[in-house]
Amino acid sequence: MFNVFRPLNVFYNWYRNALRHPKSRWWVLGATVLWLVNPLNAIPIVGEIDDAIVLGIVVTEVSQIVLENIKNKKSIQENSIV
Repeated sequence: MFNVFRPLNVFYNWYRNALRHPKSRWWVLGATVLWLVNPLNAIPIVGEIDDAIVLGIVVTEVSQIVLENIKNKKSIQENSIV
């Protein structure tokens, strides 16, 4: 049986890994911003829903990256003091 959510899961994992990779992070964020400001939404309600989903994913992933960087900097500072 075909799992309907499998392609979404594959895309989400690719997107998450691309955001976490320093060389592709800015390209992916730029493409995401273009997706969000794209005026071509064929079906208005569906367009707003997918924008909300994409925005939620971006905010979640970027906040996790920022928190991990802060945590790493703190641990580096603590290790250098001790």
